[in-house]
Amino acid sequence: MRIEPVQIGWSDPLNTVDELAAYLTTKWPASAGEAYLTALMVCEAVLRGSEDDTAEDARAAFIAAAQEAGFSVLSDDDGPDF
Repeated sequence: MRIEPVQIGWSDPLNTVDELAAYLTTKWPASAGEAYLTALMVCEAVLRGSEDDTAEDARAAFIAAAQEAGFSVLSDDDGPDF
């Protein structure tokens, strides 16, 4: 499921819930905090087709986890307006 792109530091932008989940499970460099666990659960729920969670919920949870871990998070709405 596509989302508004999210970028952690200098990494490639993440564009889907699959990419968010993969980043959380294979590339997450910080110790797992509460927001990390929430993001992981929301991403998994969305990928299973949960009616309670949306792709935007997964994106928001991922951003909260990244902020909790102290990562620099960039999204499309962070750039300059021309």
